[in-house]
Amino acid sequence: MYPLFETLCIENGKIQNIDLHQARYERSLREYYGKSAVKIFNLFSLIQLPEPLQNRLVRCRIDYNAETTQIQYFEYHKKIYRTFQPVIYDDIEYGLKYSDRSLINTLFARRDVSDEIIIIKNGKATDCSIGNLIFRQGKKWYTPDTPLLRGTQREKLLQEGKIQEITIYQEDIVNFDEIKIINAMNSL
Repeated sequence: MYPLFETLCIENGKIQNIDLHQARYERSLREYYGKSAVKIFNLFSLIQLPEPLQNRLVRCRIDYNAETTQIQYFEYHKKIYRTFQPVIYDDIEYGLKYSDRSLINTLFARRDVSDEIIIIKNGKATDCSIGNLIFRQGKKWYTPDTPLLRGTQREKLLQEGKIQEITIYQEDIVNFDEIKIINAMNSL
């Protein structure tokens, strides 16, 4: 029913990166359905944060199709990810934020005892199961130039010059001092 979705961060009642989410939402609708077959909504005007969540960190999920949306709100608690398991899968395509995450969930199940996975496609690091990745070397942060999905947080950090895109091969991963997950809920 809803093939695509957006996840937005709402912190103390303020929607984060709304312009980047709106742009990706519109791009995704046009790519998935075609230019004329869509009804574009202003995401900001759709969000009605429930009163009990006003002063909280909230994950807002907007599922959508060409005609309608469905919105859910969840209080969010940050998690710590310490270990990553590389998982090789060359046939994955996730250029749009699809609601069907069955392949990603299957890959995530291969993590063994690690907290999260690093999806390796054609020998290169891409993303993890819940967002983009950044790798620290010294004081600089890098993100793979081969992401599966161009996340809004990744885009924001690139625009601000806080991270740089580079090619990161699987064998290069051990050369970094730290790995972090970035997504709507987790910034640098």
